[in-house]
This record gives sequence, structure tokens and C-alpha cells, in this order.
Amino acid sequence: MADMQALKSAVDELSPQELDELYRHLEARRRQLWWIVPEENIARLDTALKPLHAEAATMTDAEIDESIDAAIAEVRRERKAKSDL
Repeated sequence: MADMQALKSAVDELSPQELDELYRHLEARRRQLWWIVPEENIARLDTALKPLHAEAATMTDAEIDESIDAAIAEVRRERKAKSDL
């Protein structure tokens, strides 16, 4: 890993154009870290999740809360079952 103080000093010496270029590079790098799903698959996910979105749109807040609680309980059961092995 680079010496952060030296890196910060070097950044402070950049021209406005160089700083813009570095900023664009960092933005692109950050996007790469966050996009676990390839961009081309996002549309597929949206299509696959449409029925779920439609169902959720008809649910009351209480039903949504109940579904969330049930999902959390299931995860806890799975974790407990794994730890009991």
C-alpha cells in the first residue's frame, strides 16, 4: 500500500485538469467495487423481480413487517442449525 501522506501530497500538487482525471478514475474504480452483478444482468434481474414487486405493492405495512420478521427468523434458524452441527 502506498504511503497515504505522500499520496495526499501528490494529489495536492495536481492541476485542476489532472485532479478531474483522477476523480473520474476513482469514480470508475469505486463503481467496479460496488457492482457485484454485471451491468448487462441488471435488466434480467428487473424482469425476474417484477412479480415480486407487484405482489409487494399490494401488501399492507403489517404484511411487509410480518414477511421481514419471518425472513429474519428463517435466517436465524439456519444459522442455529449450522452452529449445532
